Amino acid sequence: MPQIKNNDRDQLMMLSLAEHVSQDSTARVIDAFINASDMENLGFIVKGKSKEGRPAYPPEILAKLYLYGYLHGIRSSRKLEHACKINIELWWLLENQKPHYKTIADFRKDNPQGFANLFIFFRDFCLKLDLYGKETVAIDGSKFRAQNSKKNNYNQRKIDKHLHYIDEQFEEYIKGLDENDRDESLKQKLDQRRDKYNQLNEQLNNTDETQISTTDPDARALPLHMRIVEVGYNIQSAVDSKNNLIVDYQVTNKNDHRALAPMALKAKEALKLQQDDFLTVLADKGYHTGEQIQTCHDNNIETLVAAPKKPKQTDLSKPVFLRKESFLYNDNNDTYTCPNGQTLTKQARYKRRDRKGRISGQFDRYNIKYSICKNCHFINQCVSKGNRNSHQGRYIDRYLSDKAIQNNAYNIRHNKPLYKRRQAIVEHPFGTIKRQWGYTHTLLKTIPKVSTEFSIILLCYNIRRSISILGHNGLKKALNSLLATISVLRDLIYHASMRSKVSIHHPSCRFS
Repeated sequence: MPQIKNNDRDQLMMLSLAEHVSQDSTARVIDAFINASDMENLGFIVKGKSKEGRPAYPPEILAKLYLYGYLHGIRSSRKLEHACKINIELWWLLENQKPHYKTIADFRKDNPQGFANLFIFFRDFCLKLDLYGKETVAIDGSKFRAQNSKKNNYNQRKIDKHLHYIDEQFEEYIKGLDENDRDESLKQKLDQRRDKYNQLNEQLNNTDETQISTTDPDARALPLHMRIVEVGYNIQSAVDSKNNLIVDYQVTNKNDHRALAPMALKAKEALKLQQDDFLTVLADKGYHTGEQIQTCHDNNIETLVAAPKKPKQTDLSKPVFLRKESFLYNDNNDTYTCPNGQTLTKQARYKRRDRKGRISGQFDRYNIKYSICKNCHFINQCVSKGNRNSHQGRYIDRYLSDKAIQNNAYNIRHNKPLYKRRQAIVEHPFGTIKRQWGYTHTLLKTIPKVSTEFSIILLCYNIRRSISILGHNGLKKALNSLLATISVLRDLIYHASMRSKVSIHHPSCRFS
């Protein structure tokens, strides 16, 4: 079998870049999308308006470069610069422009609002194409490692441990002076380390935070699973159930405990739903908080949030039939009825506060007189020993969010097939981003910059997902149609402005 003959690499060739870029290339989709975007109105900084100095790169060129890079696993500005020199698709996409890595890096740093608005622009475009169902969204968070090692993350226990170790080393140094001469440099090193940890201790005491990170000040130690902890960020996302497209996101450095209501409200607003419109939200047990569920229900958002399996410790000492769940609440007269048929009436409303003094919950206390309880044969099992000694009857605490929690439990029991879809909906984006693309860590530091990076990453996911739904040609056709509509509107605005100028300077006009 003969071999394929090699072509002469020194042969001059006339070629068209467009012929070397496939019609189903992602580069063509990116080109159509950015061409349909008004970069200046989206908040991007447009340089090069001055006649002085070196000409600047248009924001469209650098935005195309970032989208192409992130869609193909290239995030570093130096690697993007190198790709501009060797990638023929980028030659076509960037019109043979080859920006320096510093220009590329500064564009991402200087345009946080622009990239956030670009994500919103594409989401609104997908809304017009009816790619969002606007009925059910799933919410979840995923941890991404920050540019901060574990040893550069400190809490009070870790600082105290280091200071105790330094004190022990210093005592050994003092004892050594009595026996023989010791190196003075050791004392200087110990003093420097003590000063460092004392400064960290003072900084920690002057803030409301429980941790300090010295490399990335916003990064926090977050639990991944079991006892594994990683210093990083928790990226909250709301994903629509129809096509697994991301509705909205938020970069945080906290756990999921208080993230349900903020993300649900952001998703409802992003989907352009009115206050009276209903939305169903799915979430795992990490989001099960009465206050958050109540806020969702107050805004016509139905919740399906799994309840933690661990029961409240206060009821473990009582038989099942004497626990709070066995007491019947009467909504009409706002009372409880105990298993023995006696009535518990409302006593007062109390507020529970967390360690920072913030109100974490409000509850009403319902009790029954001791004179009634003492005649019940369940008194020793139902009323605690302390209450019996102080002649107080049984009481029940009903949180203001209890009704919302009961409604949530009802939704879970009667919509199990829907709730089972939660993982398939919300973990699809993070599975793609982490497993397929390999984005398990952030390149930037602090929440604002990390938010910019995830604006790009999640926008790229939505673009990739839209290509899977509509195909390359279908998405390009829709984007080109949008571009044509925008062009017509721009022309109408331009001609209207020109007519107004002409009328102002016309001799018959009294302003001329």
